[in-house]
Amino acid sequence: MTLGVFTDDFFPWKGGMGRHVYEVTRRLPQERLFVFSPAANDLPRHVRVMPPCHNVLGNIAFSLWLHGNLDRLIAQYDLTCMNVHCGPGGLFLLRRPRIPVLATSHHTYWQQARFVAGQGWKRLFLPFERRTLSGADRIIAVSEDTRRVLIERYGVAPARSSVVSNGVDPRRFFPDLRAGKIADSVLYVGRLARRKGLDFLLSSAALAAERIPGLKLFLAGQGPAEKELRHDAMELGIERHVCFLGFVPDAELNAWYNRCTVVVVPSAFEGFGMTALEAMAAGAPVIATDVDGLRSLIQDGETGILVPYGDRAGLAKTIAELLLNPELRASLGRRGAERARQAFSWEAAAQRLTSEMEAIGG
Repeated sequence: MTLGVFTDDFFPWKGGMGRHVYEVTRRLPQERLFVFSPAANDLPRHVRVMPPCHNVLGNIAFSLWLHGNLDRLIAQYDLTCMNVHCGPGGLFLLRRPRIPVLATSHHTYWQQARFVAGQGWKRLFLPFERRTLSGADRIIAVSEDTRRVLIERYGVAPARSSVVSNGVDPRRFFPDLRAGKIADSVLYVGRLARRKGLDFLLSSAALAAERIPGLKLFLAGQGPAEKELRHDAMELGIERHVCFLGFVPDAELNAWYNRCTVVVVPSAFEGFGMTALEAMAAGAPVIATDVDGLRSLIQDGETGILVPYGDRAGLAKTIAELLLNPELRASLGRRGAERARQAFSWEAAAQRLTSEMEAIGG
């Protein structure tokens, strides 16, 4: 078997899709693998493809280019099967290839259009996404929630689908008792974008600060909504409580997860919720929204706490109660770390992918 992995996001990754592809493929037999992406790197077995207009059209440009070049790549690299990464930010297959196909769905355009304000227009891509899925021999989702959507909204037969979860590297994310704690601190890690629920988090933090005057909210990340979020913090009168950390390198994330008292993941939905898993692995108590992706990951009251998306009073109350309850924080952190370590590993994801490819005759 020679596997061709096709993705618009690889290393250095832009999001969860790229992280998934990088971590899984580097654990596969390298002599039987090629990764095709527009990413600029010198990794072995990576073939960089840069379609025309990719800087403008992104994954759409790559999908169109792939339509005309896939047969050539299959012959040139002697591919016997392929894994295409699809969904928002992923690729479309406009025709069925002559080799077996495994499609990996990180989340769906239906979820994007349904749950993210202003994204309803992305329903335009549903026919192309359905075409991609219908042309695959098997389909894997990175969470139970996305698999459910594939079955209920896309008509994917349960027997054709399965879950291959993301993983976490315990050598990079782990409880660190040496980290000095920042009292009454709340941490968000991720892209500064409206889909991530940051306006919801800021308004909830304003309510929580009425009960916790020393509350400090750290926002780690960059993105298009930063200017609006700074304005929102001023309008809410909490600018002194909010610190924009900017981009935090991977090498420093574990320290931040360990320094802060609570980690909050306030998203409108997630394909999986890598930030939540990394925080759990680091032993941080996690508060997350009860939405697709996160509810598959977190066991409410056991390995974290789930709150309804948009419930500002509920999120504020939960933040305040966790900041005031060290015993509950310790319990959630310990159980979360155990679940992350036992149930989610990149090695297991690579093994599952190999099994799925063998099942389709790759």
